Amino acid sequence: MERLFTLIKRINSALLLLGLLGLGAFIAWNIWSSNQWQSSRAVPIPATQAGEAKPVLLEFGQIENIHGTDTQMLDLSARDSSGKLYSSGYGSETRNVLFLSGKDKTPRWLFPVQSNLILTVEQLRHETESSGSKQAPTSALFFEYISNDSNGDGKLSRDDRSRIALAKPDGTGLTEVLDGVSRVLSREMLDSQHLTLIYQKDRAIHHARFSLATLSKELDQEIVTVPEEI
Repeated sequence: MERLFTLIKRINSALLLLGLLGLGAFIAWNIWSSNQWQSSRAVPIPATQAGEAKPVLLEFGQIENIHGTDTQMLDLSARDSSGKLYSSGYGSETRNVLFLSGKDKTPRWLFPVQSNLILTVEQLRHETESSGSKQAPTSALFFEYISNDSNGDGKLSRDDRSRIALAKPDGTGLTEVLDGVSRVLSREMLDSQHLTLIYQKDRAIHHARFSLATLSKELDQEIVTVPEEI
């Protein structure tokens, strides 16, 4: 009887080992398949950003409907040719945005090049209590991006100064409204046609207001200066 129990114990141990090996093989296969799929939908291009010594792979993200329009948009993200997503601790790098408009899905790029680092892409909508569960139409598009290596470290990153731009809901009329921004602290829709922004530029905190109808700046005032370290 003792031999029988010993045999059963060994069989259970062998089955457990086989199960663990099978699970490991399944996980490895899924990781390999995911990498193969990611690589198959990525397109290599020559390095175009400062500090890039080798080609990068560009791939599209998910399609996003722009509310109240017949336009969709999807971002174009970059990872290096080894297959790793550019992250710098902040996730993948968005380089451009593609807009698809109308029944024919006419394509149009936000930027003519793929070398900018886009930090934020947001649909600006003014939600009210009367709108209920129905989403308000998009009044404009908000973009924060970096195009220059302002700190001179040889690459574009969140440590560089950013630019703020607005565009019409269908992605046309891109207009830069701020540059040299150190950090965006908050943004808020005052109503369906006005955006307010609190941002830092160097050591100064600014309050700015923009008209979404004209994609222009109406107000930009310094409200406080960050004190120097003691």
